[in-house]
Amino acid sequence: MSINRREIFSLAALGLGMALSQPALAQEWPARQPLRIIVPYPAGGNADSAARAIAEIVSTNIKQTVIIDNRPGASSIIGTEAVSRAPADGYTLGVVSDSHAINHAMAKLPKSADILGAKVPYDAVRNFVPVAGMIQVPLVLVVNPKVSARSVKDLVAMSTKAPGTNFGTMGTGSPWSIHMHQLNNLTKGAFVDVPYKGLAPAATDLLAGQIDTMVMPVHYAAQHIRAGKLVALATLGAQRHPMLPDVPTLAEAGYPGLSIANYLYFVAPAGTPQPVVDRLSREINAALRLPAMREKMITSGDPYPSEPSELSARLLRDIDAYGTVIQATVK
Repeated sequence: MSINRREIFSLAALGLGMALSQPALAQEWPARQPLRIIVPYPAGGNADSAARAIAEIVSTNIKQTVIIDNRPGASSIIGTEAVSRAPADGYTLGVVSDSHAINHAMAKLPKSADILGAKVPYDAVRNFVPVAGMIQVPLVLVVNPKVSARSVKDLVAMSTKAPGTNFGTMGTGSPWSIHMHQLNNLTKGAFVDVPYKGLAPAATDLLAGQIDTMVMPVHYAAQHIRAGKLVALATLGAQRHPMLPDVPTLAEAGYPGLSIANYLYFVAPAGTPQPVVDRLSREINAALRLPAMREKMITSGDPYPSEPSELSARLLRDIDAYGTVIQATVK
């Protein structure tokens, strides 16, 4: 196929126009319209609370309204798809979590739509650009006080000697389910998975003694641990958490090699102008580093300032790591 001189000039003009339009858009941003943050989880949860705390500060600093748009459902797929289809103009951000990597890995399974509640109609790597961190959610392994185990080794021994020892998870394919299976594999335990539709119903049954153990967010579990309604066996991070200073890490409990925490971060549609991404990254991470932010997020998680390159690398690592667990445990 041949291209004449007029077509060459037209293509060159089109390319020049696109190149010039990005700086122009970046220069006027965010004067044109409010910034929208799509949260693929219900209002009132830790993702929603953290997004609103950050939005309040960013809105003041950029002198523009920031709107929170909750679109829960289908393992966060509904809201995340809306982000992928939004104009790449810097006026739409999305919140994603570990589920972003898990859904990407899960999509390769034949029955993924049945497990997740919807098909995954986007590519977690190609259709989004990471912008900034949001929160990190540290985890703790807890048991109901009626369970005799008071250490991880006691619990593992109980699972092998008493078939039927079970753990609750927030639904097949959820981050908590994957983490519990990672723990099961590491300890060589023999636990039975009892899936729930969310944290609240699983925690209710654990507190009532209907299930034996589960992995739970530190910020959610701490109140129940202090009240004696749950017993903490180990935190799953690299260091002890300041909210539970007397609880050993998993490595200290005798099981090194697994250090995990849930995390949430901000993304934009692929193609969003780089100067706008850079500005958003600076504004959000600066808000997260404010001393007052830790107090604002006391029930949500730990502030997690992070650069786009770090988030891209973590996403790729998680797709591989979660994919291995999914292939071995999800049928």
